[in-house]
This record gives sequence, C-alpha cells and structure tokens, in this order.
Amino acid sequence: MGLVYRPNPVPYRPHRASWRQPLHLHLAPLWDALTRELAGLHGRVIDVGCGHKPYAPMMGRAVSEYVGVDREGPHATPDVVGDASQLPFPDGHFDAGVSFQVFEHVRDPLGCVRELARVVKPGGTVLFTVPGVWPAHEVPHDHWRYTRNGLEALLVDAGLVEGRLTALGGLWSALGQMANLELDKRWWARALIPWVNLGARALEPTAREELVLNWLVVARRP
Repeated sequence: MGLVYRPNPVPYRPHRASWRQPLHLHLAPLWDALTRELAGLHGRVIDVGCGHKPYAPMMGRAVSEYVGVDREGPHATPDVVGDASQLPFPDGHFDAGVSFQVFEHVRDPLGCVRELARVVKPGGTVLFTVPGVWPAHEVPHDHWRYTRNGLEALLVDAGLVEGRLTALGGLWSALGQMANLELDKRWWARALIPWVNLGARALEPTAREELVLNWLVVARRP
C-alpha cells in the first residue's frame, strides 16, 4: 500500500492532491481551475476567509497587493482580522475579490457576496468557490451546499453580472470522492483509493451535472 497510496498532509493544507491521495478528485480540479483564473487578476485583491493563504502564490504578477481577511484562530493567519459579513474596507477599494470554500460556512451567503462585491470597484472581478456535495464539516458552522440554479439566483440577487459557473467534478468524481472519504477511515481499505481515483477520472467525461463536487463562480460588479 505504501508504494501507491499517499495520505493527506498532516497538518492538513489545501494542495494539488495526486491520484494516489484521498482528496484527489476534490482538490485537483479545483487547484487547476484556480491556477488558471487567479493568474489573470490584477491590482488589489482581497481574499475573504483566507485561512493560511494557500492560494496567494497563484496570484498573477499583475497583482500589486494581496490582502487576506479572516477571523482570529489557529486555522488562519490573516493580514486583516474581519468578518465576511462586514468587511473593514470602503466601497470599491479592490480590483478583485476572491473567496474559497467559505460561503457554505456563513449564515447569510447573499449578504456576504454583496459585501464582497461592495469592496470591489465597478467593473472588478468577484471570484469564489463553493461545494456542491460534501459531508458535514466544521460543525456547527456548516450551513449550505450549492446548485447551478441557486448560484445563478445568488449572483442576480447580489447585483453581479456576467456570471460564469464552472462545475468542478461531476457525478463520477462526486461518487468516487465520497467513497474515498470512507475508505480512508479504514487502514485496510486505503489501497483501493488510487484505483477509485483512476476509475472516476476515466468515467468523468460521461458525467452528468446531477452531482457536482465544487463550483467555480466568476462574475463582475457592474
């Protein structure tokens, strides 16, 4: 098993998990999509719910300032301590606002998206990712999962335009990832995880959007 299976890093950190790891189907598409998208940002960028800022190295050379905002705690090293529902910045202070896997944990996601848009300049980019399918985590601060229709409505209600939604991991990836989470709890079953990853990847081109692991959302403040 040691020659094939690879555990998640301890302590855990977001990373581009290889096909040998339990979180490959979840993290690899997310990492690849963000690598492409974040390279195109410029100017001042705010990252809401930044944690330990694992995505900061992906920011393009045109980014002149990167500001991570989060609550105080052992799982975050923010530049500015703040709350997603009430950011301590004036209107239009940033050229882009980003947030990664945060809005499932807030009580008022619409209010938080509106707040993220508020601190972005007119014409600026709002980019975030959210889960479509995932077990309960960070309980009791785990409130939402998202669908295409729900995200489209969220963007309209937040006053954002030109919304582009990308499904990251369809039916087979979602099923495979849920299986891997369970297999990883049992040492004798972990050898199956790389083969689940390979099988799900092979089937993924036939996947339907009935189950989606994660969503990438890119929109613009008008």
